[in-house]
Amino acid sequence: MSHDITFLHELWDSVKLFVPKKDRIQASEAIVRTFDDNADIISIEDHLDDFDAVMKNAIVSHFQISSVDDDDDDEYGDY
Repeated sequence: MSHDITFLHELWDSVKLFVPKKDRIQASEAIVRTFDDNADIISIEDHLDDFDAVMKNAIVSHFQISSVDDDDDDEYGDY
């Protein structure tokens, strides 16, 4: 894992405790945007499972990452 991705993970783990649950989605999205603008997190898709559900959703949404299940449907088609 790159230093920047590790830093994002550690920052989120520290900050989320101080953010009310109802505001965590917006906070995680803001942090992901800031990291995308200022850090090298291009390989973050490879590390999605290292993050909690809130941050994972923010990353998937920001980078428009499709799920593995969607890829399987395209490959095999309908039966």
